[in-house]
Amino acid sequence: MNRAVRSIFGSALIYSATSALTGLVPILLLPLLTRLLSPSEYGVVAMYTVFAQMMSLVTGLSVHGAIGMRYFDRESLDFPRYVGTCVAILVASASAMLVLVFLTSSYLERFTEIPALWLLIAVLSSAFAFVAQIQLVVWQSAKKPFYFAGLRVGQAGLDIGLSLLFVVTLGLSWQGRTGGMALAAALCGIAALFLLWRGGWMRLSFDRDYARSALKFGLPLVPHVIGGFLITTIDRFMITNILDVASTGIYMVAVQIGLAGLLVTDAVNRAVSPWLIEALQVHDAARDKLIVRLSYAYFILLLAGGYLGGLLAPPVFAVLVGEQFRAAGPVLVYITLGQAVGGIYLILSNYIFYAGRTGTLALITLSSGLLNVLMSYWLLTTRGIEGAAQSFLLAQIVLCLGAWWLANKVRPMPWRPW
Repeated sequence: MNRAVRSIFGSALIYSATSALTGLVPILLLPLLTRLLSPSEYGVVAMYTVFAQMMSLVTGLSVHGAIGMRYFDRESLDFPRYVGTCVAILVASASAMLVLVFLTSSYLERFTEIPALWLLIAVLSSAFAFVAQIQLVVWQSAKKPFYFAGLRVGQAGLDIGLSLLFVVTLGLSWQGRTGGMALAAALCGIAALFLLWRGGWMRLSFDRDYARSALKFGLPLVPHVIGGFLITTIDRFMITNILDVASTGIYMVAVQIGLAGLLVTDAVNRAVSPWLIEALQVHDAARDKLIVRLSYAYFILLLAGGYLGGLLAPPVFAVLVGEQFRAAGPVLVYITLGQAVGGIYLILSNYIFYAGRTGTLALITLSSGLLNVLMSYWLLTTRGIEGAAQSFLLAQIVLCLGAWWLANKVRPMPWRPW
């Protein structure tokens, strides 16, 4: 157990350092972009980012999760062919989305404030990002955090370097920032495709049975990721259409600073999840109690850190962002607390993925997301962008409680401390 714990903490340190470095990209660019771009221009950057994230919900159909799980069964299947089949699914789904976005671009332009060409670029960017995600999930399952870190940090370096080149040197506006993100994603996606092939993880062939297996895992997750999108991202669409795109730019500044918490919790979860999934296969009462104790300590640390981070962050605004964006300060405590609750959810979701109950999890996530849409509309119209942040926190709490109930149902644990 001690060796396992040391391994987890070592991996968590690498993942945390990686997340910190990649998370610094938007934060390092904030002092520059919030002084070179107006809130409206920064709002377009935010909407491009959100639209690319929305496209990632359907490009690939979440089959990268199946790759992560099937890695542990690689001795009983042709794993490289399985990965190749998932890449074929990505190509088909991304092509379909390109056609759909092209046909509906006039409506989407009005809804997002993004030109049609950049909508199509966002679709391609999400596809390249999915390829990189496949390589990352393989390395995560193989417990190779250094390889994982190399690709993530490489993309972060390209992202910041290209954005600075386009915005500062070439004098481009929001197009410089979005172009930097898109080109970095494309280059890393191509590199990941080469690494998958060169490392023997992928063979470009299609197997109908493997496709059914991957889609059986991934398709139930589509409502789940849509629900997650409705919880974490839909508020920017609503702010743009209920208030204005400048308000979206201001709100996005708070979201990006709050993302530091998400990066830490994601890093910890990536380190813990392979060990936790293996541990859940062994029904050992003593181990289960240890897992619960460590989980509670981590949950308390997350909530305390989220609250303190939200209270201490606003003074940093005076140095970090331009004067036009400082109205985002008061919403930070809701954002950071919401990210802390999201970190609790990430740990609990491992139990559900282990049991394969992705369909039920999808219903919980989608319900929480729809509730967030209703709450966001009401709170936005009554409290402005602060209401959007409050709705985000409430939706995260509802999602976390639902996931906790389901996790204990599919894999009972001694959660009660008495």
